Amino acid sequence: MKDFEECYGKFFSGQFGTSVYGFRVLTLGVSIDGVFYPLFFDFIKKKTSNAYQKPAKVAQKLVRRWGEYRKKLTRTGYDFPTLHLSCDNGYSNEALAESCAQNGLCYISVTKKSHYVVIEGQKVKLSDWIEKEFIPAEQAHQASQKMLPEEDKTTFKRRISAYYCSKKQAVTLLFFRLNGSKKVSVIYSTSKHIFAKTLRRHWFQRTYIEQFFKLLKHVLQIGEARTKDKKGFEFKLYRFSYVALHAQKLVKWIRKQMKGFNKKGFITIQRTLNSDPDILDLLQEKLIANICKSNSYKQ
Repeated sequence: MKDFEECYGKFFSGQFGTSVYGFRVLTLGVSIDGVFYPLFFDFIKKKTSNAYQKPAKVAQKLVRRWGEYRKKLTRTGYDFPTLHLSCDNGYSNEALAESCAQNGLCYISVTKKSHYVVIEGQKVKLSDWIEKEFIPAEQAHQASQKMLPEEDKTTFKRRISAYYCSKKQAVTLLFFRLNGSKKVSVIYSTSKHIFAKTLRRHWFQRTYIEQFFKLLKHVLQIGEARTKDKKGFEFKLYRFSYVALHAQKLVKWIRKQMKGFNKKGFITIQRTLNSDPDILDLLQEKLIANICKSNSYKQ
């Protein structure tokens, strides 16, 4: 009961643009080939609780859990490449970045444009640097491509080594625009040697966790399954996450095998399967065959 009182409360929801009652869950996972695999969950307790910790502090705990898990796998012979932790500006935190460095992760986050950095010996506000340096250079780049065919044109971006004043650390900054956006995005990494293409690509991996939670909320409708306590909610979360993981893998497999589905989402694929009697018969046969096979093993 104590756990429930500490964790269940009123939290702001970006999805609804207002505060809602429920549990606030933080997730750390790995994106592999377009599929998000959730590894660890933790709860952010409400601010009125004596056990309250800021989200970035809870994120550090998840990163340390990853570090322990990584060590165990390394001892069994697994060789890990450099993995990147991508998070939004709510988790732009020096202690979290340090925790990532200690646990084999390259930290990537988002700046605030009101912050100051030192670029080539000059202290400047990010918003001012964008106006005075990035936009003129971008306009010159676009002018140089005017006569090129659309398919040969490239988007403009700038990778800059800088000192982040409020973070008190050297970082790599990347300035760019999302497709068709009027807003200039600025992300950074604590790695001094990361390439612009690598930094941008790995930052976008965070969209997979957003898609994963949309799948939980809107497609699988996790909110419709009622629970009475924190333990029941945890069981529900693990169960729905397992289903969501395999739903992602199913969509990916169907897109790869069937050309007409290469841009279809889970809902469209689900409706198609439900409306085709031949496919339903095939799935039923597969299900029965697997049940029979399972029973034969038990005997």
